[in-house]
Amino acid sequence: MIGLQLFAIALAVLAPLAMWAAHRRRPQPGIERAFALTIGISLLLLYCAGLLEKFVDGELDAAHALPMQLCDWTLMAVAAALFWRWQTCFEVAYFWGLCGSSQALFTPAIPNELEVLRQLTFFLDHAGIIAGILFLLLVPRMRPRSFSRAVVWSEIYLVLALVANALTGANYGFLAHKPAQASMLDLFSQTHALYIAEINIVALVFFLAAYAPWWIADRLRRTRRAGAVN
Repeated sequence: MIGLQLFAIALAVLAPLAMWAAHRRRPQPGIERAFALTIGISLLLLYCAGLLEKFVDGELDAAHALPMQLCDWTLMAVAAALFWRWQTCFEVAYFWGLCGSSQALFTPAIPNELEVLRQLTFFLDHAGIIAGILFLLLVPRMRPRSFSRAVVWSEIYLVLALVANALTGANYGFLAHKPAQASMLDLFSQTHALYIAEINIVALVFFLAAYAPWWIADRLRRTRRAGAVN
């Protein structure tokens, strides 16, 4: 599994960096658009492949196959942003992907004995999410403009995932219990209500850290403009 993990991390970073380097030398909108479409379509195909693998393994049921993992929502948001440059989809993908999907690449919550094809699907779709976000940041130069929208959509996801877990007995978003594999969630409380609150608080802290560079850049830009006017 380590080999697949390292390959996915390298792919997630190097592919968009290569497109960015080519864009700096000479923008080629046709190639860049094709690259974006390739990532978006690949993400959707990987999602469908994951469902097929669950069907083969007898896990295509409400407790395992509903699109209620946070990375499912992130995948759809990244694909929509790649296809249509939707700002809201990009923003939620930016926060969820960089703060959540990246952790899944570095600390994958999947068992080592999982079939190789399912491991490959897991790593490739998470790598595709990160690659898509980095591409949108570097080439069309999209950026998050609203912190609050990501918070609102996160709370919507939280409520819906909790309802889905209650109705199906699932563990979508790891909101019912901690994953069996080691993760940052092991540091959280054993009391369920406190556990959910801690997830919310830590997510907010990560979101603030992800938004801070943009907020600082905006403040510096406004300060320079004010100084130029004066």
